[in-house]
Amino acid sequence: DFVRPRLALAGDAAHGIHPIAGQGLNLGFKDAAALAQVLVEADRLGEDIGALDILQRYERWRRFDTVQMGMTTDVLNRLFSNDFAPLRAVRDVGLGLVDRMPGMKSFFVRQASGLTGTAPRLLQGQAI
Repeated sequence: DFVRPRLALAGDAAHGIHPIAGQGLNLGFKDAAALAQVLVEADRLGEDIGALDILQRYERWRRFDTVQMGMTTDVLNRLFSNDFAPLRAVRDVGLGLVDRMPGMKSFFVRQASGLTGTAPRLLQGQAI
């Protein structure tokens, strides 16, 4: 759980993932921006920003992205820390293919940068 009444966790306090390429930092930025957006929107409607149902909006928003990134970083860590020769060969071929495919490479860069999915308005450069 990321939330309890009057308490919301974000970043590494909410989820610990392998520190591959700063993905935990990217998740933390998205968490903070999503929480801010949920709280501002609730406050504008006169809702209690510490109420559990309000904070659960943030938790539901961030849950899938967090689980997905946790699984991805775990798989990548296992893939790149393994020296099993056949796996290493498949990994090297896969990396070579991605490097030669601009569309695929762009997709992975966008994923790693946190620019996919429903990004909070603050991360899109918009006011909340």
